[in-house]
Amino acid sequence: MRQSRLFIPTQNVPPADEASRNGRLLQQAGYADKLQAGVYSWLPLGLRVLERVSRIVREEQGKLGAQEVLMPALQPKALWDRTGRWATLADIMYQWRDAAGHAVGLATTHEEVITDVLRRAELTYKDLPQALYQIQWKFRNEPRAKSGVIRGREFLMKDLYSFHATAEDLDTFYAKAHETYRATFSRLGLDAHLTEASGGTFTKRHSHEFQVLSDAGEDRIIHCEACGHAQNVDLGEDIASCPKCGQPVAIRKSIEVGNTFNFGDYYGTAVGLQYTAADGKRKPVYVASYGIGVSRLVGALVEVWADAKGLVWPRSVAPFAAHVLVLGKPSAALTKRAEAFEKQAAAVGVDVLVDDRDVSPGHKLKDADLIGLPHRIVYSERQGDQVEVTTRASGEVHVLSPAKALTLLQAV
Repeated sequence: MRQSRLFIPTQNVPPADEASRNGRLLQQAGYADKLQAGVYSWLPLGLRVLERVSRIVREEQGKLGAQEVLMPALQPKALWDRTGRWATLADIMYQWRDAAGHAVGLATTHEEVITDVLRRAELTYKDLPQALYQIQWKFRNEPRAKSGVIRGREFLMKDLYSFHATAEDLDTFYAKAHETYRATFSRLGLDAHLTEASGGTFTKRHSHEFQVLSDAGEDRIIHCEACGHAQNVDLGEDIASCPKCGQPVAIRKSIEVGNTFNFGDYYGTAVGLQYTAADGKRKPVYVASYGIGVSRLVGALVEVWADAKGLVWPRSVAPFAAHVLVLGKPSAALTKRAEAFEKQAAAVGVDVLVDDRDVSPGHKLKDADLIGLPHRIVYSERQGDQVEVTTRASGEVHVLSPAKALTLLQAV
C-alpha cells in the first residue's frame, strides 16, 4: 500500500483535550478521531488493527467450538424487565421511547436477547450444550469516559454465551473458555492475569476477569508475583499474603480486557429457559457469558507497548508488517526498488506500507516511529543494493539484502 493513497492524518503534536496516552497516540498517529468523550471514528489504520484483533478472537472462539451470530443492538424494555435489569442498569443503558411510544434501549450486553432466542427454540437434551458468540458494537453511558478507547461509550465487544444441561458441564466448559482466553491474549501480545472478582451489576455470583498490569488501568488487583494468583480489590483489600502460595501480595493497577460470568440456572428460572430432558421432564438450562473488549484491547496494547516515540505494534495485530521508506535525494531507481519489494511482499501474503510521499527524510522517519509498524525498511543510496531494517520494539538495526529482509518479515 502506498502511503500517499491512504488516509493517515498524523499530527505534529498530540491532541490537548485527550487525557489518556492511548487516546492521544491513536489520534496523533492517525488511527482514530475523537468525536466526543468515549466515542471515536476508526480510521483506515485503526480499523485494520481492530480487524486483526477480531480475527484472532474469532479463530480462538472457533477452536472452543463456538458459533458466530449477530444480534440486534436496539432492544425492547419488556425483554429486560424479565430479569429486572431495565431498572438496575438504567444508569449506564441508553433508554428512550421510539416514535410509536415503545420503551427501547441500546444493548449494554446481550444475555436477555440470546436467552430469549434459546427459550423460543424449545430445546431438548439433544440440543445441548450450545456456545454462541458475536462481535458487535455495544453502548454504555459511562460517567468516566476519560480513558481513550479503554472505556468507551460506544465500543466493540466479543460476547460468548454457553448453554448446558448440567452445572457440571457448564463448569467444564467455563474452564476451557479460560484457557481459550489465555491463548487469545498471548497471541495478541498481552500478559493477562485471571482475576477473581465480584459479579457487579451482572450477577450476585463471583465472576472472573482477565487483567493486564498497567499504570493506565482503572482497576486495582491484589496480585501475587510468585504464583500469579490475582483478586480484584472489590473482594477485599486486607489480604497480606497469597491464599494460594502464602507469598506476599501487592496491589497493582490494571486494565480489564476480558470477563466471564457463571450464572448457574439463574436465566433458566428467571426467563423460563428450559429444556426437555431424556425422561421428558422440563429442566432449567445452565448459562454463562464470556466477554472480551475488542476495541479496549487496542487501547491496552497501546498502553503496554508504546514508547516515547509513538506506537509500537506486535506483529500479530499491526496494520502492516513493515514501513518501507525511500530516503535521500529523489531517485527513480530507489523508488522502483521499493515498489518492487512491495509487490514481492504482497505475492507471499505480507502487507507493507510504502512511504512514497514527497516530504523530508526527517518527516518520514518521525511518522514511521509514530505509526509504529513492527519493522522499518529503508532504501537509500548509502546502502547500495541492500536495505536497512530496524525492529521498532527493540531498536535493533540490520543491513540486509531485500530478499533476506522479506524472509525476515515472513518469519515473524
